[in-house]
Amino acid sequence: MSRHLVVVGAGVTGLAAAHRARTIAPDATVTVVESSTRIGGRIRTSPFAGLAVDEGADAFLARVPWGRELCDELGLAAELVAPAATRARLWLDGELRDLPPSLIGVPLDVDGLAGSGVLTPAGIVRLREDLDRTSDPTPRDESVGAMVRRRLGDEVLERLVGPLVGGINAGDADRLSLRATAPQLAEAADADPSLLRGVQKVTAASGRAPDAPVFLAPRGGMEALVDALGAEVADRVLTGTPVRSVRPTGAGATVHTDSTAIDADRCILAVPAPVAAGLVGEHPAAPLLSSIEQASVVMVTLAFDPAEVPVDLDGSGFLVPEPAGLAITACSWASSKWAHLGGGPVILRVSLGRDGDEPERPTEDETASLRAVQADLETTMGIVSEPWAVRVTPWPASMPQYRPGHLDLVAEIDDRLGAHLLAAGASYRGLGIPACIEQGRAAAEAALA
Repeated sequence: MSRHLVVVGAGVTGLAAAHRARTIAPDATVTVVESSTRIGGRIRTSPFAGLAVDEGADAFLARVPWGRELCDELGLAAELVAPAATRARLWLDGELRDLPPSLIGVPLDVDGLAGSGVLTPAGIVRLREDLDRTSDPTPRDESVGAMVRRRLGDEVLERLVGPLVGGINAGDADRLSLRATAPQLAEAADADPSLLRGVQKVTAASGRAPDAPVFLAPRGGMEALVDALGAEVADRVLTGTPVRSVRPTGAGATVHTDSTAIDADRCILAVPAPVAAGLVGEHPAAPLLSSIEQASVVMVTLAFDPAEVPVDLDGSGFLVPEPAGLAITACSWASSKWAHLGGGPVILRVSLGRDGDEPERPTEDETASLRAVQADLETTMGIVSEPWAVRVTPWPASMPQYRPGHLDLVAEIDDRLGAHLLAAGASYRGLGIPACIEQGRAAAEAALA
């Protein structure tokens, strides 16, 4: 008997779900319903300064397999490239300093760190105390900040771990779940009473070669991935079709759009949790879905003549700790980071927006965002010239914030949704592209089991 799977949302999660469903159950009917006129969600590559430059994520994590596996399946393996420059920096104490080797900010070489100036002498003393720790009963879940402050001290959190975790999640490490946001650090915390020793154990157990790429991306930009996915499932995707409600029935679910009602045996909600909450209405899972908070971010892309940039761009960019008091959270030196973007203008991709930003923060108004970026680039990089190309890309309510206990919350959401509705995507079990791919694939397998 033919089964009908409806996927709400044609971001990378929904497209990966549809692709997996088509692979494992070719007899099933799969329909993807997308409100936008384009697929891909927050993955978008567009022309800028004569080049194809990403407006959102520009790479995926290579140490987990799901992104690489999907690229293999789609015939994109030969197109994958690693960053040409990997040296990253931090804006600390009014200057750009090298980011030391670390696991999500926890240093791998304490002796080397001691001479870097990244931590004060008192911070180094506090860090070394961790090596004498003989016990540390870690709670089931706590914030990243609580664990790092307790074991390594405030400086390591505020000057190393916080900028990395916050830059990835647009969040405050003191409010982000350790186990949901930074599972590698949770594993290290469980591996040894000393977090420094635990990080060494986790790093050694990973089996990764020291020179293995951390990130990969298709040479033409990340949208090549969703284009390839879309080509595989093009006959299943309804774009420009907003879903108004999803209602479970005794035998499945009915997906209501403006023009029709689509009956499904199973429905995957591959949309942000607050959107899913609105779709399911009075469903018992709705309050839990609504409770997952989202931060807004803005990506500002700028092009300069090389002579107008007085900093030696021998790296991938820099992170800005929240205590530095700047509006920007990170600056990617895209034309140095990626060989295929080099050789012409200097292209900078600058991020703004953190969880908890006050309303006056420049994340809503494009002119204010640009002014804030230019002021902070003058402070950090000495750039005083006007860019000759600018693109401002707002991503409102785009970054889910995993609070302590998040994974228990997600398990409860799954339980309340029942057998016919499944939730997958960045709101739930990881917001990186590989994590979204894996969630979409797992949801398809569960739906069609």
